[in-house]
Amino acid sequence: MRVLVTGSEGFLGKHVCAALLKRGHSIFGLDSDPGADNVADITKAMPRMDVDAVVHLAALASPDICTRNPELAFAVNVHGTHQVLRFAFESGAKKFVFSSSAHVYDIPPRYLPTDECHPLRLNNVYTTTKLLGEQLCHLFYENHGLSYTTLRLYNAYGPGQAEGYFIPDQLAKARAGKIELRGSDVTKDWVYVTDVAEAFVRAVDSQFVGPINIGSGIETTLRAISLIIAQAYEVELYAHPAATPTRMQCDGRRAERVLGWKPTIKVEEGLDVIINHAQAQSIYTKSSA
Repeated sequence: MRVLVTGSEGFLGKHVCAALLKRGHSIFGLDSDPGADNVADITKAMPRMDVDAVVHLAALASPDICTRNPELAFAVNVHGTHQVLRFAFESGAKKFVFSSSAHVYDIPPRYLPTDECHPLRLNNVYTTTKLLGEQLCHLFYENHGLSYTTLRLYNAYGPGQAEGYFIPDQLAKARAGKIELRGSDVTKDWVYVTDVAEAFVRAVDSQFVGPINIGSGIETTLRAISLIIAQAYEVELYAHPAATPTRMQCDGRRAERVLGWKPTIKVEEGLDVIINHAQAQSIYTKSSA
């Protein structure tokens, strides 16, 4: 199968491309130029071609950046998604897989574990753009017959993730000598990046139309994550609870039923890989200096 992957050079995109190649698919990567402010028109760089499926990962993924620059967020996450959907339809694709977020349920959601029938909320600019992206996918399905699957991702993590996300930020603090943590009793649902990539591969091959949660189904406190990192680096952890702690927990029964997908890597195992990778990179950097 010929699969176009947008955002192919990103943290998740690299893993998705590797998983698709391993499954025997032909991959065409599409990404913005380094340092570009807008990926909405990246499809203009692609020649017209026939593809069987599109995996759309390219997005402005930081809620804080979206809040600070809503015009850019809508250009990238809404107009960009529309452009890629048009490209998919005109290129003859039979399947479109869209990367969304569990943030569309709000944080905290109304109930745990949270399934795909949970009410959706326009909580902020980021979630609004993701919900509009999902709606565009559905409209292309209703109007043009372009089959789609939306994957609502929980907290993806893994080696190579950029700072600005929780685990890389805690690693940076540990390298600096201590971890100061606020919101220690907040919970997230962590899912390792290779497990997430496998979900995208299965979605490409699936006949299912609609949203699917991708998470572990396990609540883990921020304190538990930070403690593992602090112990690995032998630094002190100063943990402070949140005034109003929030919780997240995925109901993954649809993913298991529809995709045959379940996470395989526990958070302790994933953190061990990340810490070893980060420490090896640090040693390499020092030896090259």
